[in-house]
Amino acid sequence: MAYSGTAFEAGEWQLFELILAAGVAALIIFWLILTHFKKQGFISWSLVILASVGMTSLCVHSRLNAMQLDSLLSQGKNIEIIDGEFHYGEYHFPYTAKHGIDYREISLDGRNIKLYHSGYLPNSRCYRDFYSDNNFANDVNLRLYIHWFETSYQYQKQTFKLKAPCIIKIEQLNSQSTREKLVSNI
Repeated sequence: MAYSGTAFEAGEWQLFELILAAGVAALIIFWLILTHFKKQGFISWSLVILASVGMTSLCVHSRLNAMQLDSLLSQGKNIEIIDGEFHYGEYHFPYTAKHGIDYREISLDGRNIKLYHSGYLPNSRCYRDFYSDNNFANDVNLRLYIHWFETSYQYQKQTFKLKAPCIIKIEQLNSQSTREKLVSNI
C-alpha cells in the first residue's frame, strides 16, 4: 500500500480561519475606502473596530486550538495509530445512546470507534467534518492518528469516565486496485 497523502491534519490552516482573516481584511479595506469619501462618526468607528476585533479573536482562538492538537501530534504521546478498511457504523441519537451521549460509530481495522459529539470533547476541532459526513468511499483504507482524552461526564447524578478519541490526523491509503484504476485512466 502507498499513501496518497494526508486527508486531514489538525495543524493545517482551515478554510474557516482563512475566511475570517479575509473577512477582517475586506471589512477594514471597505471601511477605509468609505471614510476616504465621507467622514464617519464615533459609533460607526466603534462598530467596525468591535467587529474586526471579534472576527480576529475567533481566528486566533481557532488557530490556538489547531496548534494545541498539532503539538500533540508532533510529541506523539498517547497517540494510537489505526489503519485498515473504513466503514461507517450506526448513528445513535441522544435518547437511545448509552448514558445519554450522542455518538457515531466507525469501523476501522476491525475495531468499532465511537465518535462522540464534539460538545463532549475538550477540543471541538477533533473531528472536523468526520462527525457529520465524510469524503471517503465506504471501502477506502484509512490511517487514523488518535489521541485519547479521558474526561468525567455527569449523567443523572452519576459520574462516568468517558474515553473519547480525538482524531488529529487522517491519511488515505491507496490499495493496489485503486492504483490500477488510476493508471488505466491516464
